[in-house]
Amino acid sequence: MERVWVTNGSTSVAPIVNPLNAACREGFEPTDVYVLDNPFIEEVTDRAISMIKTIVTAHGGKEPTVTVETIDEERDFEAIVEYLQTAIEAGQDVGAEIAVDVTPGRKFWSIISFQAGRKFDVDHLYYVHLDGDYFGESYPVIPRTAIELIDFTEVF
Repeated sequence: MERVWVTNGSTSVAPIVNPLNAACREGFEPTDVYVLDNPFIEEVTDRAISMIKTIVTAHGGKEPTVTVETIDEERDFEAIVEYLQTAIEAGQDVGAEIAVDVTPGRKFWSIISFQAGRKFDVDHLYYVHLDGDYFGESYPVIPRTAIELIDFTEVF
């Protein structure tokens, strides 16, 4: 089955990859990953892409196809919406199970992503809640009691 993971870039790698690691641990191993990027965070996104591929394959999945959409201005709201709609519709076109991760990135990116997930009726709307003592740490070193993967589609 095809599975699509839609996420945003960030100023550090952990918020991008920790939710994916947690989701893979629960059995959601994406076949396709979409990442929103901008020139300010490009170097972090490049590192995250390598880790994304490693994480998925380490959990037994096939190396995912990673598509990066770069916008020139982080507050280009129309481009953010277009990115989300395009990524979600790409998954819907192939009947994929779709997850949108609202953990990383600027708050307005997360808010727009959350709204897109609700509007386009995705299967999972993920957020990682992390104990503050482990902020910036990588998933493997965070105690399971200090990290929680929340699926907001189950909350509503």
